[in-house]
Amino acid sequence: MNDKKTKLIPYRKKDKWGFCDKNKKIIIQVQYDFVDDFYEGFVRVQLNNKWGFINESGKEITEIKYDEAENFKNGYAKINFGIKIKEGIEVFSGKWGVINTSGQEIIPPQYHKIGEFFNNIFPVMISEKWGFVDVTGKQIILPKYENVGLFSEGLVPVKLDKKWGYINKEGKMVINNNYSSVSEFTDGVARVELNGWWGLIDNKGRGITPIKYDEIIDSRESLVIVKVGGKWGYLDKSGIEYFED
Repeated sequence: MNDKKTKLIPYRKKDKWGFCDKNKKIIIQVQYDFVDDFYEGFVRVQLNNKWGFINESGKEITEIKYDEAENFKNGYAKINFGIKIKEGIEVFSGKWGVINTSGQEIIPPQYHKIGEFFNNIFPVMISEKWGFVDVTGKQIILPKYENVGLFSEGLVPVKLDKKWGYINKEGKMVINNNYSSVSEFTDGVARVELNGWWGLIDNKGRGITPIKYDEIIDSRESLVIVKVGGKWGYLDKSGIEYFED
């Protein structure tokens, strides 16, 4: 979301961009080929087909040297060397890394993909396998999974051998990878799918409900919406049904 506290407005003069205030007074020199909006007090700017970041004073916090850069989010921004995009389609991923608000590369550009930051952890992918690193760039879980979700309540969904299970922050498989699809945990409960049917489990992998529902919608409240036999109903997160066949 755009940083609403930022008062600076992108300003174009011929083919160059800078920033002005609401009175059109130039605050940051008109010199860039493109500028974005400010996010968390910083903005990505482009010059000679390279990207970098400046702050609200116009000071560079990084060199303008990256082939791609994403906006700051939660104090971090993803940057890339080597990406190739043709007609809006990525044809080569290049190498992704992460910088902090000081412009420091806390994760050097070395990964083919980097997922969403959550609980001080980044999912990272290299050679088609996913693992996790922390905000210091330390690898905490080796890249060996086909896909991963987000950490929630100490567990993260991971896909291994085409099936989903859950590991903890030490990389230990806490709930075996038996499922076709799973959700993150909310209030100690997760949705799991097996052979086209859905049910609820707790964070020990124990069944809260039978795996019998056509569909489950986690309302993230005390009640869960389920569909069984083509009809909708409610159950609570202990598995008690509030409907009759």
